[in-house]
Amino acid sequence: MLDVVVDTPSNLIPIPPGTYLADRLRVLDVLGFGGMGVVYRARDEALERDVAVKLVDPERVSDATIRARFLEEARAMARVRHPSVVEIYNFGEHEGAPYFVMEYVAGTTLDAWLRAREVPALALHDAIPLLEGIATALEAIHATGTVHGDLKPANVLITRDGRIRLADFGLATDLTSDLELIGTPAYLSPERIRGDAVDPALRARVDLYAYGVLAYQLLTGELPFDAPDVARVYAQHLHKAPPSLSRRILDVDVRIDVELQRLLAKDPAERAASARDLLRVMRLADPSIPHVLVVDDDPDFRVLARACIEEELEPCVVVESDGSDVLSVLSSRRFELVVLDLHMPNTSGLELTKAIRARHPRTDLRILVVTGQGSARDWLELKELGADAFTVKPLEPVTFTSAARRLIEAA
Repeated sequence: MLDVVVDTPSNLIPIPPGTYLADRLRVLDVLGFGGMGVVYRARDEALERDVAVKLVDPERVSDATIRARFLEEARAMARVRHPSVVEIYNFGEHEGAPYFVMEYVAGTTLDAWLRAREVPALALHDAIPLLEGIATALEAIHATGTVHGDLKPANVLITRDGRIRLADFGLATDLTSDLELIGTPAYLSPERIRGDAVDPALRARVDLYAYGVLAYQLLTGELPFDAPDVARVYAQHLHKAPPSLSRRILDVDVRIDVELQRLLAKDPAERAASARDLLRVMRLADPSIPHVLVVDDDPDFRVLARACIEEELEPCVVVESDGSDVLSVLSSRRFELVVLDLHMPNTSGLELTKAIRARHPRTDLRILVVTGQGSARDWLELKELGADAFTVKPLEPVTFTSAARRLIEAA
């Protein structure tokens, strides 16, 4: 967990600093409060590291439901081992109250980070890495057969170096458990509000609905469903169509609106099964992210070139073509770089270079030609036609990505 302290509830008295749990965990301070208890920062004296300790409120220890849910939260966290998810270390009791020990994450919550901003809405290039980190964490959780159940900004941690960590599995369930009407109203899916029996194959989509709400909130600075009381918020989730981004954001790419609407579908069977399509169209629409078109008839080369570019030039959008549709692809969206094979069975790299340059001046688009059969004479001709650089196969990744980076920066 992280180093953000919130106000103490009036009915809860935290453990004083200096108190020891299990003879080795020395309480330092309070990090936050949840529905079941308190999260403390403590010092593990044996391992000489700070940890986060979540302890059930002593007044609720006798509640069997709370104890069972607390144990399930610990087990759900233990099932997931991923850099984007807070790790759990241990489980124990202090004076009859159960607790578990977690990784301590120095940073802030997404909720606190958003509240500290002067302008709550984020530009695409700011929202994409946050949503990417959250999507990655959800994928890791769902891969273990678990639903997080309470995705919201307060449960998204941002480390001091800007990485995302997902925490608080207090409402986590497995994919075969019934969905209960518990959670934060603004992010609850319609099937949870109705108490529907949902096919286990679709239950992870309750998290994707909350992800859609969160994405809308990041992009607009507002919740898609909001009202003065919980009953009306529930009614909006159940019956109100998700508001269009175009009503909040001028010149928004319609593809982003379409994918966001899919995530917010009322019926989980019609809901998007992944956040990846939304992230893909956001990257395509983001003018700050470079776009590269890889043109080669050999699919293996396209895969290799794409992997090199995405690994070394991330964030970057890579689109592939076998050479048959290059001009139409180039006219459909903005690109900074074309990686073009010189020798293709049905397409001449020389002719394509000439055609591309006739439509796109160097100030808009750079051309990197790649071939296993080229010569100095080919390069001279390509240069006259408007190519910017020339490299050979088999691909040497460092040379290739260095050339690609230089040309993208020039564009």
